[in-house]
Amino acid sequence: MTMNFKEDHALQPFWQLVAAPIQTQALELALAKGLLNALEHHATIDEVAERFALHPRNTAVWLELLWSMGMLSRIRPMGAYATMYVASPLARRFFSPASAEDCSQAWLYRAGFLRGFAGQMGDFIAQAEAAPPAEPANPAAWARAAQAQIAQEQRAVTVPAALQLLRNLPALPACCRFLDLGGGPGLVAIALATTYAAWQGTVCDLPEAAQIAQANIDEAGLSSRIATLGANLDRDPIGSGYDLIWCSSVLHFVQDIDAVLRKMFQALKPGGRLLLAHAEQREDAEICARVLPFYTPMRMRGRYLPEQGELASAMIDAGFEPVDALEPACFPMAPAWVYIGRRP
Repeated sequence: MTMNFKEDHALQPFWQLVAAPIQTQALELALAKGLLNALEHHATIDEVAERFALHPRNTAVWLELLWSMGMLSRIRPMGAYATMYVASPLARRFFSPASAEDCSQAWLYRAGFLRGFAGQMGDFIAQAEAAPPAEPANPAAWARAAQAQIAQEQRAVTVPAALQLLRNLPALPACCRFLDLGGGPGLVAIALATTYAAWQGTVCDLPEAAQIAQANIDEAGLSSRIATLGANLDRDPIGSGYDLIWCSSVLHFVQDIDAVLRKMFQALKPGGRLLLAHAEQREDAEICARVLPFYTPMRMRGRYLPEQGELASAMIDAGFEPVDALEPACFPMAPAWVYIGRRP
């Protein structure tokens, strides 16, 4: 009897859930030991075990698991006992410090954070009273994030997504004054100024994060074209006269969504456009399965995750006309839905 692997058992997704911690631990160990960097060239199981002082048999099991996850490539030139492994192209691209698209530290942060919250989830659910409103983002923690995991994910994921979205927009102005709102390390703004030679802009974020952005702008040699603005979006001015505002995954952290959208509207020139990218809770369960696990910690702490259609409606209420929904884009952790609104 042959098994049809094209059709999974209904329980297969739940079996995969219980296996996920094993895969997570396997990759965490590989990053902690520097395995992927060490496997720049093919090596046998015994060579890996000797180099890292590991148990040969269990090293073989570990390497095979990483191979099944796409982290390693393998060859068997002389049969199973001569199996050799090397870091896969995927691993070299996203999990190597030598790569410009390295996301290893960002991935480790996400893995640790979600594991830690999972251990607290029952306490959040069991609280007799609703959790107090979420506190404002901690400035020092936000700056550390901008310097580490946010910077890695911006460089590898957000920047390409933002540039692709802009390339698909009609009639981009030759000269543009833009605002990268909640820009963290400022890598999106740097990419815009690098791609569009006549554009000038501002990165706006909490003052501690804006300092990180300023250092990156200086390093890129763009301080004459990109300014920084340290501000609290809920209470501080964000400037005015912009042709374009780029705002990605910021509304989770503000206190008054409607007031912030009105502030963005007022900051634009007539004819200026807001490009807003944000995760949403959609009506499709399969799509939500890709979004909700990452945003459950935020939501249980009182942070905002919009329902489908809420952002477009709120943008219209703030004065934007028209408001168009673009195709969802690949963003860190989960897909984001992108809306573009124009100030008449």
